[in-house]
Amino acid sequence: MKRAVIYARYSSDRQNEESIEAQVRACRDYARLHDITVLSVYADEAVSGKSSQTTRRVQYQKMLRDAEKNLFDIILIHKYDRIARNLGEHVNLEQKLTAMDVKLIATAQDFGNTNEAKIVRALMWSLSEYYIDNLASETRKGLRETALKGLHNGGYPPFGYDVVEQKYTINVFEAYWVKKIFDAAKNRLGFTELLAQMEAAGVRGKRGKIMKYTQIYEILRNEKYTGTYAYSLNEEKNRSERRRKPNAVRIENAFPAIIDIKTFQEVQKIMDERKHVGKQNTYLCSGLVYCSCGAKMHALTSRRKEYVYHYYACSKKCGAKQIRMEKVDVAARSYLRTILSEPVQTEIMEALRRYTSEEKNGMTEFNAVLKKKIQEKEGQYNALLQNLSSGALPPAVLTDIGEKMETIKSEIETLKNTEPPKEFTAPLIFDWLENLKKHSDEKAIRLLIEKIEVKNTTGFNMHSTLKPVVGKIGCGGSQHTLPKILFEYSCAIPDAKAAEGWCCK
Repeated sequence: MKRAVIYARYSSDRQNEESIEAQVRACRDYARLHDITVLSVYADEAVSGKSSQTTRRVQYQKMLRDAEKNLFDIILIHKYDRIARNLGEHVNLEQKLTAMDVKLIATAQDFGNTNEAKIVRALMWSLSEYYIDNLASETRKGLRETALKGLHNGGYPPFGYDVVEQKYTINVFEAYWVKKIFDAAKNRLGFTELLAQMEAAGVRGKRGKIMKYTQIYEILRNEKYTGTYAYSLNEEKNRSERRRKPNAVRIENAFPAIIDIKTFQEVQKIMDERKHVGKQNTYLCSGLVYCSCGAKMHALTSRRKEYVYHYYACSKKCGAKQIRMEKVDVAARSYLRTILSEPVQTEIMEALRRYTSEEKNGMTEFNAVLKKKIQEKEGQYNALLQNLSSGALPPAVLTDIGEKMETIKSEIETLKNTEPPKEFTAPLIFDWLENLKKHSDEKAIRLLIEKIEVKNTTGFNMHSTLKPVVGKIGCGGSQHTLPKILFEYSCAIPDAKAAEGWCCK
């Protein structure tokens, strides 16, 4: 009696467990007709037949190991494409099985052992490869047609969008933060404070994780926010080319835009123009730099081989790490350029201008979404409160519930306080800032900055000379707090390569 095993497989494309049952049934029928004893069945579910996926086919690999142990003489499959879809894979498998004296039989394609049968079998192997290549081609064709219609092609939609019936729709709550991210980039502001605000408000990315610099960078490079659909059928090898998508299908106004094209292009220019700071002969900020412990930081020089390095070190030697001088200079120049930028000055001059009619409509919608978010959080809080009041839970669980309630309570408070940044008019400050443009960087920095606080090796707080003398400025009979950047500015220079440190350049 010949010993045999059955191998069956289905991919995730229009097939299911019933496909496995049908294959096994056909193989068992063949075995009965040919007096073959079936010892066991090996089945891989929802795994592709591509050669690149072979290692993921656990049962297939186990079957080959058992074949080496001489546990059976025959492998029964329904059709050749169940075992492989690549001509080379078929040939290699045939050689392996022949060396182990194991025969492979496709029950629905059993052409015998004649020379002609070998030719037909090789033809079937080639057709298996043709099928998978043709399927890939047809799939790409379908994806291209989907892209041309401006429809979602799978995966997670970008932060700021939802997908409804394969169409992109704006998620108003997320879009609010997308706009703030682009505003921060356009005005050359850092993202440390913004990321903290987002985390406190319970904002999460599409995968449910806290937003980081990496996600900020990807958002700022994503052309979809202008309503332009750029879809590449073949992924570029170079990472920067993947973002730029030079060979992509491009459809403008394919879906609602969150960011206007002018703003997007301006942000791209800012990001592309960033330059790494090299060795400098002079440093701008001596006498202005303070350690996080409150002590002043003094300059020192280190020589290594032919290179000279300049640092700031805490005068009290509190244990804080030394900071390279050029990093401090980069942060100071960033603050100077930001405060003197046209957008910031326009913001000051247009103090009481709130929103256009479109923005008012958007604000109504935003407030509705914000209210819904608060209600969801309150629902979570009340559910936990009900569990807490049951009194039937272990102390450890009660403690955990209490901590979760405190977190949710904090998130609710942050959401309630979430509102668009206010803009204020301050002609006096505007004239003073305009005057700064006439001075060199060194003089302008000393006129603008009172103190630079080093938080760590990548983060700085800039304290403006305006802080102790201005406070509030009257405008139209009302008192309005000026934009925070006039008094204090946080700048971060991320070490992570993905963030690329551009925000402080």
